Amino acid sequence: MLFADAFKYKQWANAELLDLGERQLQQMPDSDAEFFVRILNHTAVVDSLFISRLCGEAERYQGDNTRETPTFDELKARIAHNDAWLVDFAERTTGEELQRVIAFRFTDGDLGQLSVEEVLLHLLTHGSNHRGMAARTLAINGLERPKDTFTRYLHQAEPARRELALKAIS
Repeated sequence: MLFADAFKYKQWANAELLDLGERQLQQMPDSDAEFFVRILNHTAVVDSLFISRLCGEAERYQGDNTRETPTFDELKARIAHNDAWLVDFAERTTGEELQRVIAFRFTDGDLGQLSVEEVLLHLLTHGSNHRGMAARTLAINGLERPKDTFTRYLHQAEPARRELALKAIS
């Protein structure tokens, strides 16, 4: 259940960041706007690589980013597709599945082996790291950043938490 909530949070946080980015991209220097898109595209590519590995399917990408910078609409579609898949996977995965070990080759040629649980944790922390980098790009340009904490997400997704907290504290 915690993984399902964490991937729903990732989906929510990505959507919030992309919404802010889309509204403010033109206010950044071209190099910062390109970085914003490329760093988030990197996370989408890495998500896709690991989704392929989890499914035992051929990988769509040869590296950890694409050569060409995608349009903002392409980026949003990639992220939305991956996030929906990961939420669904996390909701239906079992304890046994989380312990399954997958062996694979990283895009640099090194061999890797991770449990499904470790893959999911990697995707969560990796995405969080790069969302932070993209948000920092907004901040250094004096633009609005997301307020994308996990606690904020949980209280928006489950408003009754605030009422329960008030009862507990009173």
